[in-house]
Amino acid sequence: MNDARPMLDIRWTVPTGVAWAALVALLPFPARLGPAAVALGVVTLVSLAAAVVVARRREGTREARGATAAPGRLLATLVLVALGAGLAALLIAGAAVRHDTRYPPDLVALVGHTVELEGTISDRVTAASRVAALDARSVTSGDRAWHGRVSVLVLGPRTTDPVEAGQRVGLRATVLPVEPGGDTPFVVAARGALRPGEPASGLAGRAEAMRASFRDVTAGLSGDGAALLPGLAIGDTSAVPDDLTEAMRTSSLSHLTAVSGSNCAVLVALTMLVGGALGVPRVVRVAAASAVLLAFLVLVTPDASIVRATIMALVVLGHLAGSRPVSGLPVVAVAVTGMLLADPWISRSLGFALSVLATAGLVVLAAPLARLLSRIMPEPLALVLAVPIAAQLACGPVLLLLDPGLPLHGVAANVLAEPAAPVATVLGLIVCVLAGWAPGPAALVAQVAWAPASWVAAVARSVATWPAARIDWGQGVVAVGLLSVLTALVVVIVLARRSGPLRRAAATALVAVVVIAGGAVAGRVVGARSSVPGDWAVAQCDVGQGDAVLVRSAGRVALIDAGDDEEALTRCLGLFGVDRLDLLVLTHFDSDHVGAVAVVAERADVALVGPVGRRADEQVVESLRAAGVRVVDARAGTHGELGSLRWEVLWPSATGSSPAPGNGASLVTRFRPSDGCRAGCPDLVGLGDLGEVEQRRLRATGTLAGPIDVVKVAHHGSADQDAALYDALGAPVALIGVGADNTYGHPTAPLLEVLAETSAAVARSDLDGSAAVMVDDGGRRLWRERAPSSEASSTLVAASVPHPVAGGGPWPRERVPSRRRRPVSPSTRSGGTASGPPP
Repeated sequence: MNDARPMLDIRWTVPTGVAWAALVALLPFPARLGPAAVALGVVTLVSLAAAVVVARRREGTREARGATAAPGRLLATLVLVALGAGLAALLIAGAAVRHDTRYPPDLVALVGHTVELEGTISDRVTAASRVAALDARSVTSGDRAWHGRVSVLVLGPRTTDPVEAGQRVGLRATVLPVEPGGDTPFVVAARGALRPGEPASGLAGRAEAMRASFRDVTAGLSGDGAALLPGLAIGDTSAVPDDLTEAMRTSSLSHLTAVSGSNCAVLVALTMLVGGALGVPRVVRVAAASAVLLAFLVLVTPDASIVRATIMALVVLGHLAGSRPVSGLPVVAVAVTGMLLADPWISRSLGFALSVLATAGLVVLAAPLARLLSRIMPEPLALVLAVPIAAQLACGPVLLLLDPGLPLHGVAANVLAEPAAPVATVLGLIVCVLAGWAPGPAALVAQVAWAPASWVAAVARSVATWPAARIDWGQGVVAVGLLSVLTALVVVIVLARRSGPLRRAAATALVAVVVIAGGAVAGRVVGARSSVPGDWAVAQCDVGQGDAVLVRSAGRVALIDAGDDEEALTRCLGLFGVDRLDLLVLTHFDSDHVGAVAVVAERADVALVGPVGRRADEQVVESLRAAGVRVVDARAGTHGELGSLRWEVLWPSATGSSPAPGNGASLVTRFRPSDGCRAGCPDLVGLGDLGEVEQRRLRATGTLAGPIDVVKVAHHGSADQDAALYDALGAPVALIGVGADNTYGHPTAPLLEVLAETSAAVARSDLDGSAAVMVDDGGRRLWRERAPSSEASSTLVAASVPHPVAGGGPWPRERVPSRRRRPVSPSTRSGGTASGPPP
């Protein structure tokens, strides 16, 4: 096989990357966009002028042998700088001009207010949906009204019957503050149920009718295949259960849960191949493929990822229509430039970054990888393996920002599942076409399509159970940087010439880095386990965007919520040496609080649960009872003991009107020392996911007399908080269970400001990993899994402690200030007078 390595064409890729990076850096600072655009415009003009001068001098000295080399390199550099600065200036200027359109001042003024919104739902919303995308057309608050068009992310949408894509809705919600520059301009917290209005009409209505017919035809299917097929065919993931979603993530098959760029590639390839077999001219085939692609975009609703894939495919088809060779990186760069011009704010979307990196990885690395692998295996198998490996290599460092674990079996899972996915997609689309007018044949095709969809799900569930499915790599600058170095070395090995010095040097460096990285990861795991303080009383588990808090007293252990990452919860229980749970508290039934309950179902004796609303909630309760857990339907006043602590449920009320099941009905529990408690006696309040309204009502009950030791912050640090409640609690330690780079903007700046005003030491699972609190006669000490940086003093208060990026070494203990807290002493503890006895 020819080992020639064609040169990569990066002439447009470098300016695009520079402009992209400039957008990422500047979008959070709207006031700087205009000046930055002007400055970059000046750099562009200066670089072009210098390039003209260099070019003229080069012409004048052409007769002198060798005199053109240095000016040639300088000329190329100046042109590259001009292109990068000019494109960045164009993109940033576009963002500056459209800033007020994206963030209308009248709407920004409504942040913190409860408003009425009307608009169109972008994706199907069911009773199980936790978020909804709304294309808002009008917003009213009192006598103020705004009319226009803006994208809004709705947190906690409530609906009994499904609301379909394109349907008009109304809702009452509170506008939450968000950091500027994100890919979602406005976020609101729903304050009531969605009010469905007119269904979609026109082209969107016809597409929804096809999707409805598809759902009707496939309603008789069962199992994981039935749950996954709508996602593979029409992008509807509403039926995919949380455990299957987690299995797909663990096995690196998340991209197959719903339609993605691979679906676009399949449709384009199929149309071109069929047209070629029929002798259709190239231009006609390209036009047909473009039409199929656009029709598919309408059918699945224009999700951001599928829009990106469609644009990328259309650029490729444009090259083919002009009979021009398609060069991978320039096509990707042109598509990226177009998308950034259309929407500069997607530059800060991790989904956008992953889409671009995966595509770039495929066009740059797939073919060389296949050539390299074909030396040790058959060429067809080498091609099959090269595709997922290339995508994994390109996306790995960015994926670490979302998940600190590296999938060890991702390539194998993709090799097994990828061939089935396009089959399910194509057959599913045939079902869509037939369902409206020939439901019988459509049902037969659906049964056939069920098989490959079931295979994909079976692969995901199987691979997720394999030993060492993921390795805990870590997050932060060091972890991402180390993986980036490893990736770069592998890329050099793949692209460098065979037996050349560059490849040998890269291979040597790769071995050295792997050894160092392996030792660092192993040392991190061992160091973390050995560094956990033995006298911890409260521990927050790092389970991503979810809650899981341990409370321990006199050998008894309680767990408040279970998160939705089984692997992360299992790791945390092992980290803190917990085998049995005397008490399990499930504050409410959102998956980020109960998704991993299967991990602890066999370990728990008693479980407290709140109001049950959906069938999925009942299934959680049934699974606990089936495991032998005594389930208690808890309300305010339910109480008991845990070692030397007394616990009591403070919310929701057992009498009068109680909030509907969900965030507002979260169980709020307080653990406080009982009479005679002498050591490890924390006073903790867990607020579940209560919103501001419920927090105010809870504060009004008078059952939260402070100060306390620890508060588990409500709703992962959202802005929907009652500042007066946190001030009344006066907790020196605040725990926030939050996922790294979550799309909700948690924890929000207003919440962090509230905690800073109370001088609370904040432990965030996204930055600190797991954390533990120790309580003794000297006060409270805070341990973080990821050790503070060298600048952090062990006596600094929370607001001043830099957040760490790496662990290891002696476990860091932070002495938490106690200016708002009584001294911890046996006499104070025994009387219980400082905080009052339980009501």
